[in-house]
Amino acid sequence: MVIIGFKWNLYYEYKYQQTAKNGHCCHGSAFIDPKLSAAPELETPPMLVQGSIIGTVFLDANANGHLDKGEVGLSGVRLATVTGLVLETDGHGRYHIPDTNIHNARLGQNQLLKVDLYTLPQGAKVISENPRVLRVTNKALNKINFAVVF
Repeated sequence: MVIIGFKWNLYYEYKYQQTAKNGHCCHGSAFIDPKLSAAPELETPPMLVQGSIIGTVFLDANANGHLDKGEVGLSGVRLATVTGLVLETDGHGRYHIPDTNIHNARLGQNQLLKVDLYTLPQGAKVISENPRVLRVTNKALNKINFAVVF
């Protein structure tokens, strides 16, 4: 669950007027035309500042290349990026790469992710594109799934 908050900046603005009476300066003073204003400012959670990649390495029962209902993930599969990051899928075949380093926030950056074939069960092969290249941008959640068949 991601909670996005608002920060409110309150401003009180007023005009101050001094009056003169009987030739004496600054005899009295008064507030005129008071105004209260508020300016909401969206606070972005730190996890959404940079792009993240999530996905699943799964056993594709119908060999269509898509994760369908009832298809199970493969645990212990190793994945690697060109930046040297190596990670392993959890017990449900899922992985997560938070805060992907993006050098150009406006254009994004290509990220390459590859399944280590030596960590697949014997006789299994990846039928989806391997390695996969994806354009990752800031403040985006990106998904790359890898389909495996026997």
